[in-house]
Amino acid sequence: MVTYVLILLIAAGVMSRFERSDAPIAVLTQILALAVIGRWLFVAIPNVQPSTALLMLTTLYFGFTSGAMLALFVPILSGLLLGVGPFVLFQFLGWLLVVVIVSFLKPLLRRSRLFLAAVGLGAGFLFGWTANLSFAEVIGVDFVKLLVLSLPFDMAHGIGNAVFLVLLHDLFVRIFVREDG
Repeated sequence: MVTYVLILLIAAGVMSRFERSDAPIAVLTQILALAVIGRWLFVAIPNVQPSTALLMLTTLYFGFTSGAMLALFVPILSGLLLGVGPFVLFQFLGWLLVVVIVSFLKPLLRRSRLFLAAVGLGAGFLFGWTANLSFAEVIGVDFVKLLVLSLPFDMAHGIGNAVFLVLLHDLFVRIFVREDG
């Protein structure tokens, strides 16, 4: 129970930051819709979906707050289509950790597509491990066993992220990133 309260407090903190953000709300809404629809379209392929890549690109080009808002709303809205449970809060937390890492590495990630793809690969594991915490907490499964059992799914997520980042990067920049001047 304490975990859920902490995650909800983190979510409230993210939402309070968004009020002071100058991020283009229309663009973020479109990216949010793509991320949710992307999760739904790829539901037949376990753990392969463009949401993490879109979230990483949003953080890379629109900043921490925009990425954190997507990290909050993608699992909630896609949960309405795919199912809602305690894992939704941990999905938010997993994506928030990805947003923090992308924010921290932003200068390097903008210079190297290969490094961006590698971080996308690692993000699949980080997200999976964080989401696994919900199962460990709810059903009491040994966390180490859960990590081993989820390895193929986390690998699929990571490889999918790397592929989506390579495929979507230029298109994302062309459609959503406005060059002023």
